[in-house]
Amino acid sequence: MFVYMKMMRKIIVVVIALLIQLGCSTQSSIFPVTPVDVYLNELVDYMEANHVNKANINWTEFRANVQQHGKSAAKIADTKETIEYAFELLDDQTSFLITSFGQVLSYGAECSDVDPGEVTGTTEIGYIKIPPFAGTGVSAAVFAEKMHGEIRDQDKAEIKGWVVDLRKNTGGNMWPMITGIGPLLGNGTAGYFVDSDGTQTSFGYSSGSAIYNNEPVITVTKPYSSPLLDGAKIAVLVDQSTTNAAEVVMIAFSGRSQTRTFGSATCGRASGNQTFTLSDRSVLYLTTSFLLDRNQVNKQGSLVPDEIASDPSLVFDQAVNWINN
Repeated sequence: MFVYMKMMRKIIVVVIALLIQLGCSTQSSIFPVTPVDVYLNELVDYMEANHVNKANINWTEFRANVQQHGKSAAKIADTKETIEYAFELLDDQTSFLITSFGQVLSYGAECSDVDPGEVTGTTEIGYIKIPPFAGTGVSAAVFAEKMHGEIRDQDKAEIKGWVVDLRKNTGGNMWPMITGIGPLLGNGTAGYFVDSDGTQTSFGYSSGSAIYNNEPVITVTKPYSSPLLDGAKIAVLVDQSTTNAAEVVMIAFSGRSQTRTFGSATCGRASGNQTFTLSDRSVLYLTTSFLLDRNQVNKQGSLVPDEIASDPSLVFDQAVNWINN
């Protein structure tokens, strides 16, 4: 889930799968050592100034609790539990911090679900599986191009509808996912980020590009479009492991006509995050906005599909049955 514009610090949507690409960095003696209390104040300063729920938090009490929790830490490396405690105080499972050594510090249980098994489309049902993906740059464009190709290869007059499978998608970079599924999503605004001041910023798809505030983020060189896809029936499959960027894709389809969701409630971690670099070169990914769908329906928390599946192995069949009927 993220807008990848480092210098502009625009809204980003992220998931911990991104971290595998960041690697580890080493400490350098050229950087001065920051006292623990100063470091924790720095962390809380960013939270107080930017967190999506900043207006609802007693920051004097919050800061005191964080400092009290970290008073036994002799150095920044000893503050890991305190940082996780700060996220717990925020009751925030979408913010996290990457230490300068590449370790992830966060709060909340990991979301998982049973393996849905392999499925494929038929001569009358198109099928697109969107896997987790955290790449950027050229690799993100290639990811999106591949999805356009999969849609192009299956699209024909005999197709009655499409299944978009987000199960087991633990997130990553939302933008290649939005770009890739764009031919089915259709042109236009697909949702909004809303910050702590109530400011809305749109996202969506337009002619081969994922768009953020009407500006292209990732673009494919040979976008696919077809009148056969206009108003096509689309079933979106989700499960509890559907999280972060994948939930944003689900939200993007919310409110689209001829669209229905199937499966189980999602993890509930779609958000807009911004990055803040602390003095030890650790990076705070802080939740600064929540999401609305295209009809401005609030989509905070776990997303419940239109049809709950009592048996995960039958989700695809339920979707196909809806398409056929």
